[in-house]
Amino acid sequence: YNHQAKYDKAEMLHKECLQLRKDTFGPTHPDTLLSMSRLALVYRYQANYDKAEKLHNECLQLRNDTLGPTHPDTLTSMNNLAVVYYHQGKYDKA
Repeated sequence: YNHQAKYDKAEMLHKECLQLRKDTFGPTHPDTLLSMSRLALVYRYQANYDKAEKLHNECLQLRNDTLGPTHPDTLTSMNNLAVVYYHQGKYDKA
């Protein structure tokens, strides 16, 4: 749905998937964090930067704590957050 710009449907499915993964695997499992990251990307595509920033921050912190600061997934989260900051005009944070 993301590639078709059907962001409302994508958001709904990503939220459902995130909740199912939290319930099944727990809040810090890599698959759960992947779902969290993908939902945050949908928020960014919707230009809902406040929600995207909040969720990317949460995902970054959890990945940093769980996987470590140099893990590729942690670095991806850092990059995704920087992109949101860029779109918000927060260039000093980006």
